[in-house]
Amino acid sequence: MVTAEVSADTLESYRSAGGAAYKLFIDAERRRDELVAAGKTPWTMSAAERSFLASAWVAFALQTIGDAFLQADYEADPGTVGFVPAITAQQAGLFYNEVADWLGFAAKAESDERFRLPVHMPFDLPAFVEVEPCPSAHLLAMLAAGRKVVEHAGIAVADCARSVKGGGHDQEVATLKGRMAAISASHDYAQSMHRDGVASNEVHEIIETTIKTVIMDAFRIGQIAVMPEADIQAAPSSPWAAPASRPSLPLPGQPGFDRFCLTDPHALGQFVGDAKARRAVDDLWAHDPSPQQTLALHEQILAALARGDIEYSKGRTGRIGSYYCCPWSAIYHVNRPIVIGWYRLEYGQEFTYDVSAEDMARGGAFKRDILVGSFSSTSKTDYCDDT
Repeated sequence: MVTAEVSADTLESYRSAGGAAYKLFIDAERRRDELVAAGKTPWTMSAAERSFLASAWVAFALQTIGDAFLQADYEADPGTVGFVPAITAQQAGLFYNEVADWLGFAAKAESDERFRLPVHMPFDLPAFVEVEPCPSAHLLAMLAAGRKVVEHAGIAVADCARSVKGGGHDQEVATLKGRMAAISASHDYAQSMHRDGVASNEVHEIIETTIKTVIMDAFRIGQIAVMPEADIQAAPSSPWAAPASRPSLPLPGQPGFDRFCLTDPHALGQFVGDAKARRAVDDLWAHDPSPQQTLALHEQILAALARGDIEYSKGRTGRIGSYYCCPWSAIYHVNRPIVIGWYRLEYGQEFTYDVSAEDMARGGAFKRDILVGSFSSTSKTDYCDDT
């Protein structure tokens, strides 16, 4: 009955030792409350204070994800408690193996005001183990891990917002909350696809790809919520990380600026001569609070395209066209894993660069997101002007 599984003795030892990570997390939450009460925010805390909180979050998240993998397998197959599929053992082990280092970082940060984390942040989640076919129990474990990490990432973002309370970082907090909302939406989508615990091979693959991205993104945003400067750092430990940079493209108002620089070049003919489109794009740039950030992310996309990391997405009859919303960005297919901005993209995913000021009229934030999804051709065109 257990020939296809391996002993979980080592994992059980890791899980037992994980009490230290949970205690640290409680201590860090108490310390965060003290700092907030003293008027500090993630932007004004000392480097050591941020290092402590970030280390506690990473240790807790790694332990939580590892525990979720183990517990979900036991619940899926109670008859083999103490044994898990080899892929689950390997995967949980990768997460557990990192916990001790982060417990050590937290201890140093708590006792030494000069301490700085010796790794680049945000720290990338250990790689997911690939196996075909992926056992159903392992998919359940990933879904359980996703629920845990998304829940606590959301709490971290809410705590960040609570600490600011109008203290001059409204735009950053709004962006952070927008990212968390997108992660939560993807998570809910993956969970809802697993209807009644049953999934076809095709659906299984979609769920697996989506929930992996959700877990990685939630793991990263939890770090950014306690260490905002990590948002502008690439992760050199990732061989495909694209470094953050200042844009070399001309900014609005500068000579050579192209109002349609974000538009799919294959769709330019449709929009350049359209007066309504020109007004819509001009309005977009007029409301952009940081065109530098918008163009810097766009240049990372162009660089990935030039390297062949991504390509224009195609349907059965050729390219599927641009995204239907202003500024009508191209839709891309990911050829190899890559990080663009803070977004980790996996092989086979499709995405577009979603830039919009539409929510600002309703009190929302300016949007500049990597939108991952399944795209298809449409004749619809949205000028994002509520008309």
